Amino acid sequence: MQARIFNENGIEYFKDILQQIKEGEINEIPKDLINSTSYTLPFEENIDFDLRLFTSKKEITIYLHDKLDNLERAKIHYNTHLWSWLSAFYFDSVCPINKNNERKVGALVRHVLNIEDWNRYYRHLLASSFRLYDELGDLAEIYLSGKSYEFGEHLEQLASQQKFATSRGVVEAATILYWDKKNSKIKKNARDKIGPGIIRRFTIDILNQFDLTYDLNSMSGEEIIALLPDEFNEWK
Repeated sequence: MQARIFNENGIEYFKDILQQIKEGEINEIPKDLINSTSYTLPFEENIDFDLRLFTSKKEITIYLHDKLDNLERAKIHYNTHLWSWLSAFYFDSVCPINKNNERKVGALVRHVLNIEDWNRYYRHLLASSFRLYDELGDLAEIYLSGKSYEFGEHLEQLASQQKFATSRGVVEAATILYWDKKNSKIKKNARDKIGPGIIRRFTIDILNQFDLTYDLNSMSGEEIIALLPDEFNEWK
């Protein structure tokens, strides 16, 4: 389908539809939301998107990146109208029907891109993964693990602070510590809420402490890991 974007009426209608789905009043995106001239406009770039079902975050992120790769980043990273339309277009991928015949919509910012601050931006299921992959390339693999509709604990902890989210040294260190390359997934127990050397401990306590003394953006992952206390040894 030829790419389109929401106009302001489309954004508000999409929000209303999401709320109705959350409340169990409806279970599908109305067909007129996607291509109606009342709610959408043609995207200024000539791009076709295939309507297909994605199950992995990595798959849908790379697909969208390939489609949008030649565009100016200023046109896409903060394009609320495009990313919100893409969320509606790929709604079955980012908000599938579960075994109870329900959709778990979650917070609106998962589907309607909010560009006011990073704490809201990074929660968008499509735009945030796209941007992290766009800025980090293959190093972003740790961000792309899981299902297309999941917002994992590791993403919550690692990407929640913009100063660390795209720091190559920080992401490299996190990858060395917590990424199981053999099985392409986060290491077991790394996403626990308590425990020595877990992701939460690394991001909330250690990185913020180091940031007061070191220029983490100028350091490699190995240099950051060399500074870590002994509790992180088991993760190396």
